[in-house]
Amino acid sequence: MLITLGNYRISCFLPPTRERGRVVYLHMTEGSAEAVIKAAGTQDFVLVVIEGVDWIRELSPWKHEKVFAKGEDFAGGADEYLTVLTNQLIPAAEEAFQLLPEKRYLVGYSLSGLFAVYAMYHTSLFDGIASISGSLWYDGFYRYVETHTVRRNPDKLYFSLGDKEAASARGIMQTVFVRTAQIVEKYQHDGINTVFCLNKGGHFAHVPERIGKGIGWLLNET
Repeated sequence: MLITLGNYRISCFLPPTRERGRVVYLHMTEGSAEAVIKAAGTQDFVLVVIEGVDWIRELSPWKHEKVFAKGEDFAGGADEYLTVLTNQLIPAAEEAFQLLPEKRYLVGYSLSGLFAVYAMYHTSLFDGIASISGSLWYDGFYRYVETHTVRRNPDKLYFSLGDKEAASARGIMQTVFVRTAQIVEKYQHDGINTVFCLNKGGHFAHVPERIGKGIGWLLNET
């Protein structure tokens, strides 16, 4: 099932049970959805995949110089895109696919993992967040977490990294493990049910499986 809004493509994967109360929003490619669902260990949720996002421009919280010589600077358009996501894309998806969300989750990998955490400070829409290999090295982000308050405490927060990510990264990106651990500790101190998992490999290893693992933890009610 697919709808298109401007540059954005939204795919919906309904479970065999037709359960429509738990909805996971994921910025990723539609082609990885089946592997993500399989790795989650449950099919009892709706997966909504959003494509067509300009990650460097729309998922970065504020302007930041590029981290790769052949890359581009981060434009800092997360606030604008979050408004589009919450006011246009999510309502359109829930109407088109006839969803009845009792719980909404926002899940992201890499820069979209950073965006998922940032979103908590600007919307209370999501009941849980998963940041998998999130770009929490982003300059100033830990300070932002220290000095700002989330709109509401989510039910659960899931963070994970590959155990070789910090070693294989370059420059400021090598701080990703330290920054992620500090952010996790902050949320745990705030009384939020927060977990931090390490997976084998670098940043690009077993991506759908890592995402599915995070979704499975969010949905596990025990």
